[in-house]
Amino acid sequence: MKTIFKKGDLVRVKNTTHDHRMPASRMGHILEEYKTIVHYADKKPVPTGSWMVFMTNGVILRFHEMLLEYVDGTDREREEIG
Repeated sequence: MKTIFKKGDLVRVKNTTHDHRMPASRMGHILEEYKTIVHYADKKPVPTGSWMVFMTNGVILRFHEMLLEYVDGTDREREEIG
């Protein structure tokens, strides 16, 4: 299953990854989905499963969705596709 994030979602970067520019809280807001031309035959940028995240220290970092956890203060599950 693949987690779907939306612009503005509050997320936390999992402890399994590190970036020296990341704040200690590991928290940030989704800015946008990162799209790029993956194959020379692609006519337009395609989704990569990565997201641009505006971290709480003001730095913008890119993370793959498997490294992000949705945060909202409840146990609500995010929309998933199979």
